[in-house]
Amino acid sequence: MPTDVTQAISHVDAARLEQALLAGIANVFRQRDHINAINVFPVADSDTGTNLVFTLASVRRALENRPRGSLPDLLRGIADAALDGARGNSGAIMAQYFQGLSESGRDFEVLDGKRLAEVSTAGARSAWSAMSEPVPGTLPTVLEDFADELTRVAREGGDDIRELFRRGLERARKSLAGTPDQLAALRDAGVVDAGAQGFVDLLEGIWQYVRSGRMPRFAAEAAPPPSPGASGQAAPETHRFCTECLIEGERLDIAELRERLEALDASSLVVAGSERRARVHIHTDSPGAVFGLCGEFGELKQQKADDMTRQHGLMNHAGKVAIVTDSAADLPAEEIERLGIHVVSVRLNFGDEEFLDKLTMTPSQFYARLADSPVHPQTSQPPPADFRRQYELLTSHGLEVLGVQLSGALSGTLQAARQTAERVDPERIEVMDTRNAACGQGLMVLWAAEAAAKGWGRSAIRDWLTERRDSFKTFALTRDLSWGVRGGRIKPWMEKLARTLRLNPVLTASPVGVLAARGVIAGRKGTVDKFARYLLRRMDAGATYRVIISHTNAEADAKALRKRLLAGHPQVDACWVVEASPAVGAHAGPGALIAGMHVWQPPEQRHD
Repeated sequence: MPTDVTQAISHVDAARLEQALLAGIANVFRQRDHINAINVFPVADSDTGTNLVFTLASVRRALENRPRGSLPDLLRGIADAALDGARGNSGAIMAQYFQGLSESGRDFEVLDGKRLAEVSTAGARSAWSAMSEPVPGTLPTVLEDFADELTRVAREGGDDIRELFRRGLERARKSLAGTPDQLAALRDAGVVDAGAQGFVDLLEGIWQYVRSGRMPRFAAEAAPPPSPGASGQAAPETHRFCTECLIEGERLDIAELRERLEALDASSLVVAGSERRARVHIHTDSPGAVFGLCGEFGELKQQKADDMTRQHGLMNHAGKVAIVTDSAADLPAEEIERLGIHVVSVRLNFGDEEFLDKLTMTPSQFYARLADSPVHPQTSQPPPADFRRQYELLTSHGLEVLGVQLSGALSGTLQAARQTAERVDPERIEVMDTRNAACGQGLMVLWAAEAAAKGWGRSAIRDWLTERRDSFKTFALTRDLSWGVRGGRIKPWMEKLARTLRLNPVLTASPVGVLAARGVIAGRKGTVDKFARYLLRRMDAGATYRVIISHTNAEADAKALRKRLLAGHPQVDACWVVEASPAVGAHAGPGALIAGMHVWQPPEQRHD
């Protein structure tokens, strides 16, 4: 920028645009909490600010790490980075806005006033085209009004970029203020559109830099107090999963992709991108159907599905600590809902096809696929971005986070969660190793969530669980070790020995979190009765227990096991039967029974 910040600006080149965008992005970062607070449309999930920050953080990294190059190279890099990092409805629209800027500016080495207006208009039109059902009074409206003002001033002969931008910003502010007049949901809540607010905040940051010549720091600063109104909105009754994926391919047919997606029972569809890369954002109750359809058009490079009903529930979250776990924990669905537990899905792969455990691949679907597939399924830890979304959402609502994760000796999930926590907010996020899995891990998660709801602090919950970690027991009856051999968890000689001697190993978690054989049940008949007796011998007759029984496609056996345990030990506070995670089924195979139990000590109400 000029040394004299009052000097007219005749053009914008790559270096100037880069600095201006960085200044604007820094301002959006500062305003994130305010944008979250006014988010009521299309869903009042209070995450628009977080989504825009996540999207623009990808752009920021691209800007800060890029080699010097031409303006078209810069615009293309911005568009690609926005598409990679786009999250949420507003993030996808912004990604398409940058895509329009890039395509329109590919022949320009600099932007004068006329060209700036031209590429801004193209960006706004591109943003409108990305939406399946364009809604006036939202982000594209303000994008368009900003571009229209630039065009009007340029046609009148305005050639000072500074004055052009000032007039465009004034129009964008007025357009933002008018969004409640165009959209009843905003008017009823007494707020402006959150996505449009984020764009105006981007422009405000750029204008502050143009006026002062000083680049702001990317530091946490106090945000304006939350605006009233958003918390009164109802949670979505249908289309509860905010579903997104990134598709890569050659000559992607965006029009056909959008048409096919529009035929689904869904809403809030945005398809952003070009014929080589496309970002899909959609609200649906069937994320798996979306991913399956998108996979027909190209390779899925990213996929996620966030439960907006759960996100909305954060507004009334009991206590000050949120509990996060992974899908390897076998948990009753009703308790996940009741206690507001946040579950990050482990990934499942059948060859090149990837699924989200328990979300886009249910247990019943998994076993049906298992019976027909020549490819043995593999599991992998969630990518750091999955944890990051959860952590940023929760901390943006003022909550501390305790991760109660699968044993670090069994998976890299724990390490991925810890590394992400360190990057996001190590002061408010902590991750602990349960040294357990499946039902035992699930029981630890339930206790943590009960304690959080009764006012326990993060450190107190962690300390209690750590001190009593060994009391949460997991016992797994595996009837076919060949599955463990295929997945690399069981030695081939162990499987051969068990098969030859007709033995059913009972695996349990060791003190260091490794699952190992600690007993056997002989014979192939009466195994459920024998397993029940095995468990009852390990229960204290005078103690009250909580029990979770999970199964891998063996519901009748699991219910029979529950019946025998309740008959043999009447002091059971609760005994749930659940389907085991497909991530467990990939290694245990069909027919496995898993029992988790611990002596139940309900957490007392606390007011720390």
